Amino acid sequence: MNTPSPTPAAAHDTVSDPGGPEAMDSDGGVAVAAPCPLAEADRLHARAAARRAATLALAEAHSDTVAAAYEAIDQARRWHLPRAVEDEGWDYRLELEEASTAIWARAHMAYWVVERARVTVAKVRAALGLPVDDIDLLDDTERDAYIAGLSDAERAELAGPWPMEWLYSPKPGAPIRIVNLFAGAGGWCEGIAQVLGEPVDMVGVDISEAACATAQAAGFRRICASVTDLDPANPALRYVVAVILSPPCQTLSPSGKRAGLAEEAMQLVEDAISEAGAAAGFIIVDDAGDGMEGYAPPTGATWDEVRAPLAALEDGRTGLMAEAVIWPLALQAKHNNVRWVAMEQSSNLLKAKVARHVVEAIASEFYGAGWEYADFTLIEAAEYGAASNRNRTFMVCMRYTRPFVSYRPGTPIPTTTWAACMGWEKGHKVNTRGVRGINPETGRPKGGGSFSADQPGTTVTGTAYGWKREADGLTHTHSDLGRAVGFRADYPWTHVGSGKGIRNKTQLLADTVCPMASAAWIGHILGREWEPQTRAYVQGLYLHSPEYQDETALAA
Repeated sequence: MNTPSPTPAAAHDTVSDPGGPEAMDSDGGVAVAAPCPLAEADRLHARAAARRAATLALAEAHSDTVAAAYEAIDQARRWHLPRAVEDEGWDYRLELEEASTAIWARAHMAYWVVERARVTVAKVRAALGLPVDDIDLLDDTERDAYIAGLSDAERAELAGPWPMEWLYSPKPGAPIRIVNLFAGAGGWCEGIAQVLGEPVDMVGVDISEAACATAQAAGFRRICASVTDLDPANPALRYVVAVILSPPCQTLSPSGKRAGLAEEAMQLVEDAISEAGAAAGFIIVDDAGDGMEGYAPPTGATWDEVRAPLAALEDGRTGLMAEAVIWPLALQAKHNNVRWVAMEQSSNLLKAKVARHVVEAIASEFYGAGWEYADFTLIEAAEYGAASNRNRTFMVCMRYTRPFVSYRPGTPIPTTTWAACMGWEKGHKVNTRGVRGINPETGRPKGGGSFSADQPGTTVTGTAYGWKREADGLTHTHSDLGRAVGFRADYPWTHVGSGKGIRNKTQLLADTVCPMASAAWIGHILGREWEPQTRAYVQGLYLHSPEYQDETALAA
């Protein structure tokens, strides 16, 4: 990055040294070169880095010696040497381990000295108008001034692909900045903006072009990219305070193959989650000696290295659940402004016994990083007025506080039946076999069945475009299915690619979060009243529903 450099000091700029020996032997002060603050800062940083490297090498060598001592004890046992030899080995091992505390404390402390030196170098370079490698080493005022001195092209390159305005510190009273990962077609966005009515500055990320096109057509911001290809350390994310995510759930879902629920798969995800805390620098060091308490330095592993073992998964989508820990802890380690994280995932995350350790690992890493609160619960969309069932796991983790507004309705929200949603009279059934085809082994349709339209419908899936009213074969439009999930009738479900994309648009609405559940959960986290807004939204969504006509009459 090229930035304007200040006019260099003239060669004759000098200061006088009135007190040195040469000055005393002459008629007056001798002119000496002015000190160079950048050279001095670089020198101190280089010296700190060299000391860090030396102390780390000593600590690692000491650890190798400890390991060798254990090996020697094991050899003594296998070779049946006298007990005195083994006891001597244990005494030696104890001395080594007692020394380890102080040795590693020095190595840890040296790391933080290097970090302080890096800050000094960055501040000096910024003050001189020189390029700064990591602008997050500057304080807010210095950082804003530095960014203001860049060209538009330089700012765009620095922020990309995030909004350029996110490089600057937010103004007082500005909406909070949120990163929405695996954002899909806009369920979280719709719930926050249209149902809850909460002003937020949120940017979503999704790899699906159709999901991004749909959300953008609805007025929401999207970056069409893989979450794992983006860097949480991007300087534009300094002031992000929350992460919301809905990792793909097909490998955990009851309607999928559940490959993600294999014990080996869950173990790989658990291991990656645990490694994320260490990589971010949130391994607690207790009583390390020399006053060193708190966290050990980051391991130095990159996020790609943390994710690498997940490549062994049968379906890579299972491993994306680790991003629920990687992104928030990465933001905390780099920028230290993130306050909470919310996630929506398959109900099997809580229902399946094999997933229990993953849930515990997620909570453990947040608690280890000093977060105050973590909770997982099941939420059924039909209980929030949706015309279709959708039972999902919702998570919240918070750094500084805990929720004080319940996500449960104070009184039951009226049930919306499928018939009421579609404007049908009572007594109909819906056939969900649709276009599933015939199983050649049994001669019967591949799954599916039927449900009574006089109750909330079954969970909407990607095959719902083939659902029919049994009496006359009437099918459903995407607007119909979207409203059953909780979206307004004019929501712009968009297909990208050839053909009409009937199946693809249905999958979009099947994969997204119920807006009413989203509003309740975010209201729960932010401490906002959400229930009146949700009731009003549902009433408008299913205006012709007798249930809501009755409720309106009672209210009047």
